[in-house]
Amino acid sequence: MSGSDAVTQHQRRRLLMLIREHPGRTAEELSARLSAADRSMLGLVLRSARECCLLRADDEGRYWAT
Repeated sequence: MSGSDAVTQHQRRRLLMLIREHPGRTAEELSARLSAADRSMLGLVLRSARECCLLRADDEGRYWAT
């Protein structure tokens, strides 16, 4: 099982809600709003959500819901 396979749909939905509440934030800015447990999975969840086309990142590393 790869790391992105370990990401649940619930985790992707929670991330998407966070990005919709705080559009245009970087991963660092988003992680500051998360618990320690959620921060540890942020990279995997971001990658998984991008693969599922739920969000996009611009050239400056800011995330936006699609």
